[in-house]
Amino acid sequence: MEPDGIGIYNFANTYAGYFALVALLGIPTYGVREVSKLRDDKEGISTLVSQIMSIAAFTTIGVTIAYIASLLFVNQLTENFLIFLLAGFLVYLAPFKINWYYQGLEEFGYITFRTLVIRTASVISLFVFVRNKEDLIIYVLISVLAAVLTDIWNYIKMRRSGIRPRLTTKGLKPHMRPLLTLFASSIAISIYGVLDTLMLGFIKGYEEVGFYTNAMNMSKVILTAVTSLSIVAVPRVSYYMQNKDYSGINSLMDKSFSVVSLLSFPAAIGLICVSPSFVPLFFGELFWGSILPLMILSLLIIAIGLNNLTGVQILIGMGFDKFFLYSVIIGAISNFLLNCLLIPFYGSVGASIASVAAETIILVATTLFVYKNTPIRISNWKDILKALIGALILIPLMILLKQFLQGWVLVISYVLLGVLTFCVMEYILKNGSFIWICSTVSDKFRMKTK
Repeated sequence: MEPDGIGIYNFANTYAGYFALVALLGIPTYGVREVSKLRDDKEGISTLVSQIMSIAAFTTIGVTIAYIASLLFVNQLTENFLIFLLAGFLVYLAPFKINWYYQGLEEFGYITFRTLVIRTASVISLFVFVRNKEDLIIYVLISVLAAVLTDIWNYIKMRRSGIRPRLTTKGLKPHMRPLLTLFASSIAISIYGVLDTLMLGFIKGYEEVGFYTNAMNMSKVILTAVTSLSIVAVPRVSYYMQNKDYSGINSLMDKSFSVVSLLSFPAAIGLICVSPSFVPLFFGELFWGSILPLMILSLLIIAIGLNNLTGVQILIGMGFDKFFLYSVIIGAISNFLLNCLLIPFYGSVGASIASVAAETIILVATTLFVYKNTPIRISNWKDILKALIGALILIPLMILLKQFLQGWVLVISYVLLGVLTFCVMEYILKNGSFIWICSTVSDKFRMKTK
């Protein structure tokens, strides 16, 4: 696929994503928290799931009509009508996007397995069936099918567990106020999450969208591993809040911040160093324009990784939805203004700078709200500093390797030696979080071998 083709697909996916966001209100976040509160009450969960899915069904009907209408009357969309119509499955099946149900029950093993199976199958399909730019429709179909299969798999498993949702109008009202608050947060997040792609498409064209989205998607691959920790912890924080166990929350946050630092610092710095060599090898020679955006967007791994702790784990987990909303509104406004200033002149590079700046502003805001309104305090700063020191060693390592290696040999050698070097440094520095992870993995390995 060429930059234009990737750009058209990602533009359509982003456009449909906005409508799906409206259809789902704040359900993905709200559902996790509410299910976690009822984890031992199967009947209560069944009622809750029916109510939440019913709300999603009612909103999806109106949103789908609006989406189809936009495809018929907006010229830039009608030019690629079939692609946008297929991307619309993000909207049509919104009520069945029930990952929140499994996250609330902390069934992360199932989520990981399902994601691994479907993503592996879709990647293999892309390599087999997508050969050139004429295969854009096939590319879109494979991506859509992966999303549809995820929804079907989730729904079948839920029904087999005894949860059989029914369409209902009863008991919906109490959910609306918190849903609308979280929905407002989602809208604000989407502004700095996907508006940059739309603005790039309208202002600079599909090629710049292709450069930017490839860079963003690559940073998100690594970011997913880091932010998954915050998703795992939200149900546990909600549980501690139910029991007013603030010492438990403090202990969890200390460990979370240390582990996220341990993962995000080397990942971000390593990606910055390897980007100039990796991008042309992985995406092709036509994507040199993705190198600088990827180097800039690598910083999102740190900013979003930490922001998910202060915002998602603490503020949302403890029920301070409004403070999270205030933070993302500040970030969204900042992102929009920076996009307006930077995209016309710098294209994908400007959008990358705006995204990193917005996330950093949100991190500062959520941190201030946490310190002002909760008893949560982070005390494990020594391990966080040790993680940063270990990560900085990766810079001279790349400079050294570039003197002797190139191509895939350079990239693979850097990744392997980088991981080894960082681990050795953390061991020498006696990073408590690193030692804890090693001992935990070692204990589990011993248990499996017995």
